[in-house]
Amino acid sequence: MNHRQTIQAVARRLPHLPKHTVAEVLEVAAEVWAAELAQPSGTVTLVNLGRLHVESQQMQVGGAVRDRLEALYGTAPATIRRLYYRFRPSGWLKERIEEAYETEEI
Repeated sequence: MNHRQTIQAVARRLPHLPKHTVAEVLEVAAEVWAAELAQPSGTVTLVNLGRLHVESQQMQVGGAVRDRLEALYGTAPATIRRLYYRFRPSGWLKERIEEAYETEEI
């Protein structure tokens, strides 16, 4: 489902709101969530869907990674930051997805 399809689906469920208002609300929500996720330990919890968060880890640079960085930049740092983008679905969402796949014909 893309942005336009989401706007149409929400506007159908809330017919008193025009599509441009729904679009504006979704865009503001995305901006607020992005700002929160850009903060260290930032987390966004979506009701009945799950939790979004970013984890950061310092890693030693060695082997092929060090060789590649040296080839690209001339030098390689001792450590680099690795970012993990995580989505932890809620129990409700997991159950709903599992039910959908169980009813699907193989």
